[in-house]
Amino acid sequence: MTLIELKKMMMKAKKEDKIRANALMMLVDTAQKIAKEKGIEVDDKVIMEAAKKLSKMAKESIEAGMEDAKKELAVYEEFLPKTLNEEETKKIIKDIINEIGSKNIGEIMKRLKSRGDVDLALANRILKEI
Repeated sequence: MTLIELKKMMMKAKKEDKIRANALMMLVDTAQKIAKEKGIEVDDKVIMEAAKKLSKMAKESIEAGMEDAKKELAVYEEFLPKTLNEEETKKIIKDIINEIGSKNIGEIMKRLKSRGDVDLALANRILKEI
């Protein structure tokens, strides 16, 4: 997705849903800031990174009792890859352990993080159980 496509979505949402429009505006702004810090153009990877950052903030807002944050979180999750479930995550972890030949947690987490489709908190819990 390009920045222009994202801005078009934002403009369309302004007419229909203010919360969605504000969430998209935050996503555009955060993606632009991340890209500027890294000295790169906004691309899918930057948008995904921004969505991940904002979804974490939205989850914290939900815990604090802010109802609108649920709608914002739903918007951000549209831009995130589907995360693997517990069984799929366990299989990936076991495959990595077999591949590297040890339970080097740092190396395993590094590999999981680079995939982008693994919930790292879940992976960490699984690693402690194994």
